[in-house]
Amino acid sequence: MVWRIGIYDTRISSFVKPSICYNHYMRKMRYISPIIFLLALGVGYFLFLTFSGRIDPNPVSDTIISVVRPYPALSGPKTVTLSCAYHGEDVKVSETLYDSLDKYYKDSPAKLSAYYHDQNENFVFSYKQDGTIRDIASKIKQVGTQKGLTADQTLDLAACLMQSIPYDTDKAARILSPDYYKLPTEQLIPRYPYETLYEGLGICTDKSFLGVAVFRELGYSTSLLTFDAQRHMSVGIEVPAGYGDFGTKYAIMELTGANFLVGEVPEISSNAGLAVGGISTLPNVTTDSPVSTEKRVTLASLTKAIPVSGGEIYSRIVDRMALKNQITSLQTQLTNAQQDYNDTKVTLSAKESSLQAVESTYKSAPSNKTYSTYTTAYNSYVQAYNAAKLAVDNYNSLVNKYNSLVAKYREY
Repeated sequence: MVWRIGIYDTRISSFVKPSICYNHYMRKMRYISPIIFLLALGVGYFLFLTFSGRIDPNPVSDTIISVVRPYPALSGPKTVTLSCAYHGEDVKVSETLYDSLDKYYKDSPAKLSAYYHDQNENFVFSYKQDGTIRDIASKIKQVGTQKGLTADQTLDLAACLMQSIPYDTDKAARILSPDYYKLPTEQLIPRYPYETLYEGLGICTDKSFLGVAVFRELGYSTSLLTFDAQRHMSVGIEVPAGYGDFGTKYAIMELTGANFLVGEVPEISSNAGLAVGGISTLPNVTTDSPVSTEKRVTLASLTKAIPVSGGEIYSRIVDRMALKNQITSLQTQLTNAQQDYNDTKVTLSAKESSLQAVESTYKSAPSNKTYSTYTTAYNSYVQAYNAAKLAVDNYNSLVNKYNSLVAKYREY
């Protein structure tokens, strides 16, 4: 009897079990479904943050990106050549780049992340599979070896090659405009080193990221120097103690303008953000030379020095410093002499206009009075011309002395 009841109970149990399990399952799902939904929502949001660049890179996001964005097959080859005149010799370095890889860099979520989080050092970046920067640095080293250059001279050569990359005036105008913050991100975001090479254009940020990437491959201690007041960026190269700029251990290496060497602090063109000035030879002037009206901003007030790589110290600056100090001192005299020349030029122009007016009056109505007025105006013009000529001669004399020192400076 007991056994039969057991069978009966078992049958009953087996009969009602599906219904009981289903109800039990539905009760659990009532609590589990919202959790699954929230998890799915969280994963979706994480993926959105990852691929929009709004999250800091981490092992999880890096793994996801590598799976979803596999390294591209190389297609659309393009030969890029950097060239410059180094110590009177034309030097060229070429490398084959690819359109597919340029697009891969351009669309990188890590690039967006670096931009949104103001992580400038993360723009000095190349994918592990991409050896472009390493190859270019190796080719520059080979040229240096062929020409018997020291390591520091080879760095100077590398800087010369990157300075030759044209400045992107259109992009600079957008970024320096008052309403730049209204523009789409893709019009403002900096380029990775590969993009700057491929596109053959760059502003201060683009060229600085490329410069640091190459100098790092050459084995030097580097940094990024930012100047928020002037909205500018330059490269910093570590130098011996006492030779750094802006109170740091780094000397500036400007890449947006030509002919800059390590330790030459540039002026910035106020309407283009382009480095101007530097230690280079100057032309002589005459009384007919135009007056310079270019507006420049002194590069000062370093905002931040961002270390990027450790390595060798650039010691060549020590040998040039004595000459550089003489040149810098002479630059002050040249500035004053140029101002004197500009002032006398303006005065001379005014006197010339006055002379032409009274001469015209005298010719149309000759008389003792108009002739006397003409004579006075002529004598005044001659005095102005002699003053301008004296200012020109003084300026040109300083220019010749300056150029002689610059020639010696460039020999190092």
